[in-house]
Amino acid sequence: MGRLRFVTVVLALILSGCASISGSESESRQSTFTFALIGDLAYVPDQEPAMDNVLSDISAAPLAFVVHVGDLAHPRFGSCTNELWARRYAQFQAVAHPLIYTPGDNDWTDCHEAEGAKGFDPFERLQSLRKLFFQGRQSLGRRTITLTRQSESSDPALQKYRENVRWSRGGVTFLTLHVVGSNNGLGRTAEGDAEYAERTRANLQWLRQGFEYAKANRSRAVMVLQQANFFFDATPTATPHDVQPSGFSDIRATLEAESVAFGKPVVLVHGDTHYFRIDKPFGSTADRRTPALENFTRVETFGVPNHHWLHVTVEPDEPNVFTFRERTVDANVVKGRAPTAPQ
Repeated sequence: MGRLRFVTVVLALILSGCASISGSESESRQSTFTFALIGDLAYVPDQEPAMDNVLSDISAAPLAFVVHVGDLAHPRFGSCTNELWARRYAQFQAVAHPLIYTPGDNDWTDCHEAEGAKGFDPFERLQSLRKLFFQGRQSLGRRTITLTRQSESSDPALQKYRENVRWSRGGVTFLTLHVVGSNNGLGRTAEGDAEYAERTRANLQWLRQGFEYAKANRSRAVMVLQQANFFFDATPTATPHDVQPSGFSDIRATLEAESVAFGKPVVLVHGDTHYFRIDKPFGSTADRRTPALENFTRVETFGVPNHHWLHVTVEPDEPNVFTFRERTVDANVVKGRAPTAPQ
């Protein structure tokens, strides 16, 4: 009888433990969490203190993670150098929260003489960038999270793409794509065109797999994060970027199709054109006669010369899933700014 009671108690403990684990997962899906979005910061040495201020402000906030959407500096001012990379790597590792970074064009595509980075080879820089920033399955930061990397694929052609990652939290699927400015590397050299074609195939596969994962796991929303702005028809943009043939047409078309098929909130976060905005560019036209794709939202982070960050909240009872709030870093506010004269 005593043995039977012992077995019963042990079984009850095991079952209660399983319930606790299941309950914890359920609570995680139903709990509120916040995270930070940054990119395109500290292009020149004089802006380094502003970058430090942003990272300090972020570290002081209660956040689940931070995502940097590319451009570590400007090619003319060190973005291609091992010294700048070492500084950024140390800064990212010192952030209090898990930090995920996806490359920008300034970090390798534009590492050539025409962009002011004489003596550098973009493709050597890309290989070195992957070795430094994208090792293992853990994120950067003092506290880390585990990421799923595209390089874990059994397909040898995909095993170099360590920078394409996916993770989930609170019923949201997050994924990064290696899509960069400067026309995504297309149109400068034959070698660059070949790299572009191969990387685009990998990006398209990763994007589709991300939506498949979201559907299979009944995700409430999908957030895609990349560096490049490919919405050239949605004004304003900092500079004209609409180059033909476009290095973005396949990715853009696939993202639109996947968003329509998913039917739940989809957000694309990017940097590149340094214009903070939140809008709905798919489907909208200049004459405003075509409705926008309602479940899709584009978010562009702050960028040079504005050194601030975007605070995002995910709430279980929020129909649109995400709430965006700008976080102005007081130390980086330009004091005594003169008002702009009317034109």
